[in-house]
Amino acid sequence: MSKLQRGFAVALFATLAGVLNAGPAQAQGAAAFELVTPAEARQSALAEAQAAPPSRTRQMVVPRPNAPAIRVLTPSAPDTAVPAPVRIQVAFQPAPGTRIVPSSLRVLYGLLKIDLTERLRPHATVSEEGFLVERAQMPEGQHRLILQVADDQGHSTEQELRIRVAAAQ
Repeated sequence: MSKLQRGFAVALFATLAGVLNAGPAQAQGAAAFELVTPAEARQSALAEAQAAPPSRTRQMVVPRPNAPAIRVLTPSAPDTAVPAPVRIQVAFQPAPGTRIVPSSLRVLYGLLKIDLTERLRPHATVSEEGFLVERAQMPEGQHRLILQVADDQGHSTEQELRIRVAAAQ
């Protein structure tokens, strides 16, 4: 094999390895996908409007010992409207001596807790360190996602993510 052929083979192998190691969203050209449908957004907003008003007492969240933590990296400002499609990046932090089980990730939507997990998975890169979703299409308005994950010891945790999506321009 000549140097030119060998160089071509190495370049081809590197390109293929990059595509195979890329997350599904990267390998598919990162086309936008519908994470929340307009009907689901309306249904969730109606359910929240009909729900009992929140009590005036504060609920103190007591962290469970040995539970993993979920930290939302983007969107980073919950009060700031973001344009659609949305980028969602989350970091997981396991308790010492445990490991996050990526397959335990669940993403639920709104008060009705509509399970969006299977819709999201083909477009997400999920690992023990967290997950990344690029180009998640969501209708204009306020959205509430409930993120759940567990570790290899059966400890689970939940984190709410509120996203306000700006009107299309």
